[in-house]
Amino acid sequence: MIGWNADVPPNGFHNRIADDGAASNDNPTGLATGVGVVDIETTPEHRNLVSGDPRCADWTRSYDDPGVSELRNHMRERNGIPGLEVVSPDEVERATMLFQRDGFVAVRDALNSEQLEQLRTAADDVVAMLVDADPAGAVGGGAGGLPHRYSFGGTSVSRHMFDRPEWCQLIDLATTTPIVSSIFGSPDYIVYGAGGDLALPGAIEYQGLHSDNVWTELHDPVGGVSMRDLPVPVVHINFPLVDLTPENGPIRQIPGTHRSRAPIPTLADEPEWMRFSTICPLPAGSAIIRDARCWHGGTPNLSKQVRGMPNVEFMAPWFRSEALIRSMSYDTWEKLSPHGQRLSRYIVCDKGETVIGAGINHPQRAERERIREEQLARLDPVEAKAYRRRG
Repeated sequence: MIGWNADVPPNGFHNRIADDGAASNDNPTGLATGVGVVDIETTPEHRNLVSGDPRCADWTRSYDDPGVSELRNHMRERNGIPGLEVVSPDEVERATMLFQRDGFVAVRDALNSEQLEQLRTAADDVVAMLVDADPAGAVGGGAGGLPHRYSFGGTSVSRHMFDRPEWCQLIDLATTTPIVSSIFGSPDYIVYGAGGDLALPGAIEYQGLHSDNVWTELHDPVGGVSMRDLPVPVVHINFPLVDLTPENGPIRQIPGTHRSRAPIPTLADEPEWMRFSTICPLPAGSAIIRDARCWHGGTPNLSKQVRGMPNVEFMAPWFRSEALIRSMSYDTWEKLSPHGQRLSRYIVCDKGETVIGAGINHPQRAERERIREEQLARLDPVEAKAYRRRG
């Protein structure tokens, strides 16, 4: 069985205390956080999301551990946002209103049965690669590098999942494109990312609340304007591959925090209602459309099933950042819809250009970089230099 490895201690093997002794989980510098600031396996924008979960520090990663069993029962009783409204794809105005109010909206039936099955098959392939490389599930690799959690995009040698057509189909869906266009007030937004997260059974830790900011905060010496004062710059859409239940790791979202300047509480200080502010129940194939600034976090997967949520990530028509990386092949781009092609114009490679790392996922950054350098060494030196220069 995948997951539930009792030999992996809570919070992982890594030192989770910052050099100054004051680890933060609000990540104000986003992608500007330096490589090596904290030596854990995690996605670049979350290198300072390093605090573990103090509540499970003395538990065993076992399905029947007393602490795990107690938490599972509590989650069954309490999990879920009270009165959570789930809209249908044709309720564009209502979906937009809820998104602007809460910083997220849940949309049912975003994927049809064929699309969902294709995405599940592709995700299973990635899971198999990760489990083969990390049978214990100890490395982690999602936000904060917690064990039994991974990032689809973060573990990809190509940096994103645009090498997989099953992810690329999410760029322009008849069910979500009208809502995203309405949220941005224009169809001229762009796609920059494809990834999502994965929680194996036995992911007993809560992730700290955080924002997925792929930017450096605005420089305003008088503090008059921050990114939180602007219209939504980045929208992420997650697609759960299984029904989200109270116990299998549903994402938690804190309504209304997309515009908040308040400090994000640590896990130790987080009120209980925030831990249970989860988007569940929600059927597989739905879409969770999120303002990336909104506080959110992963919750324990105390079930016996893998919980995957692939995603696709968009930037507003007015917003750009260094997170734009060319990682989609020209052949893949040609198969997209005209709208999908326009959205992808900043991440498509030139015709005939190699996408370094395509089709390979690995949980350890050192191994990803080794594979990347090995493939770059096979290129013409001029082409390899250009590839390195653009990140």
